[in-house]
Amino acid sequence: MDFSSNDFRDLLEAAVFKVRTSLSQLIRLLVYGILCGTLVGAVASIFAIGIDTATELRGQHPWVIFLMPLGAALIIFFYQKFDRSEGTDTVLLAVTRSESVPGTMAPLIFCSTITSHFLGASVGREGAALQIGGCLGDELGKRLHFHEEARRIMVMAGMSAAFSALFGTPLAATVIAMEISHVGLLQYDALVPCVIAALPAYYISGMLGVEKHPWGLTSVTPFTLRLSISTFLLAFLCALVSILFVIALGRIPALARKIPAPPVLRGVIVAVILVGMTLLSGSQFYNGAGGHVITECLQGEKVPVYAFLVKILFTAVSVAAGFKGGEIVPSLFIGATFGSVVGPLLGLPGGLAAAIGMGCLFCGVTNCPLGTLLICFEMFGFEGWPYYLLAIAISYTISGNFGLYHHQKIRYGKFTIGRVDANAHH
Repeated sequence: MDFSSNDFRDLLEAAVFKVRTSLSQLIRLLVYGILCGTLVGAVASIFAIGIDTATELRGQHPWVIFLMPLGAALIIFFYQKFDRSEGTDTVLLAVTRSESVPGTMAPLIFCSTITSHFLGASVGREGAALQIGGCLGDELGKRLHFHEEARRIMVMAGMSAAFSALFGTPLAATVIAMEISHVGLLQYDALVPCVIAALPAYYISGMLGVEKHPWGLTSVTPFTLRLSISTFLLAFLCALVSILFVIALGRIPALARKIPAPPVLRGVIVAVILVGMTLLSGSQFYNGAGGHVITECLQGEKVPVYAFLVKILFTAVSVAAGFKGGEIVPSLFIGATFGSVVGPLLGLPGGLAAAIGMGCLFCGVTNCPLGTLLICFEMFGFEGWPYYLLAIAISYTISGNFGLYHHQKIRYGKFTIGRVDANAHH
């Protein structure tokens, strides 16, 4: 075969063009990732400080729970007027279908979540973080005139940045943003933007004084065959609890919607029920996210046997009343309390069982096994990796296609081989 100098020149020019284009694309991804991480990290940090301040104020003034009916009415009114989206599901649609995220989502979820925590609703913060990050990422993509596919990646980068800043787990935040919308697939085209967005967001939140998760384990019992069986059983039971939690979050709000009243009044009625539940419980143990209870469980302290069931009820009723914030931290509360009660019965140390329960519940309701594994490593350390690895695999499989987010796509089945392409259900 003849190979002329012109042919060589053409090949060289093509190679140079390809390298130049790839470098240009990489530089753009780096710049946009840093920009997204800085913006979203700052907003998410202010959001986290606002939630902590609201929780502290409620602790100082416990009577504010009687304002829950008023708070529910205001939240429902503003959402009816300015935003009729589906919350985190709308953000997932922006990833799976490249749909637009309403610009009103970020300010509304920001204010309504802080209000919900101040009043004592049993809600979390990470679901709100995904909405804030996804909305800001999408808005940034619009301002920079990105095409649909590029905006989709910016939504994921925003989710990663917000989760990283709020939860203090940049490794998990990167992977969760990539796997939460399509179960069974990792969207590697978003890897660089998600990493570059998560890192500055994490450090910005630290500079602004956001308190990272206070959870951790002082020691981990060596992994043995007997404890592996105990871990398997605990994970199996936790998966069933995660299904119960997801079903409750679907059914109780559905029952509330059958109340023959306008939405605002319906929210007031359900909030009154929530106040009554708080008074019947005798304390505010089940109000708010419950981070202090998680800490107690990880330290091996005793909690009521029925605590996980009551928290499920409180969270489902809070969502039914219209309060905002997400269900992730409540799921960690449920997993920690269930694990700390059942784990010792199976021969597991209480603190370790609480950590396993947290991982299992998080995985069961989000269908994010890799992200969950990284969360366990970042929160509890790498020493207990055999427990987390086994438990998360079992919980992920046994929980089936149940999940918090209806528009989450189950691409590959858990009990069948091959593609499924179904929505998560509750």
